[in-house]
Amino acid sequence: MKKVLIAMTAIVTIASADNLVNLKIDGMTCAMCIGDIKESVGKVKGVNDTTVYLKEGRAKVKVQKGAKPEEMCDAVKKLGYGCTVVK
Repeated sequence: MKKVLIAMTAIVTIASADNLVNLKIDGMTCAMCIGDIKESVGKVKGVNDTTVYLKEGRAKVKVQKGAKPEEMCDAVKKLGYGCTVVK
């Protein structure tokens, strides 16, 4: 039981090390947009996970410390969408 508890503590510590970046994305119209954005943002150094919300026109990106939000927006803009970092 003690080993399981230690392992769970390590997982919680790793998960809490993620920071959250919010992006406002303009121009998304379909599910294909979501996939393209997730793939592109996912290639940015330090990105752990991306969730895109089509109707809201936004994305939440879980990142490691030191990741650069501007690089995430640049990846989105290269696809032809508008993007701003929401603070």
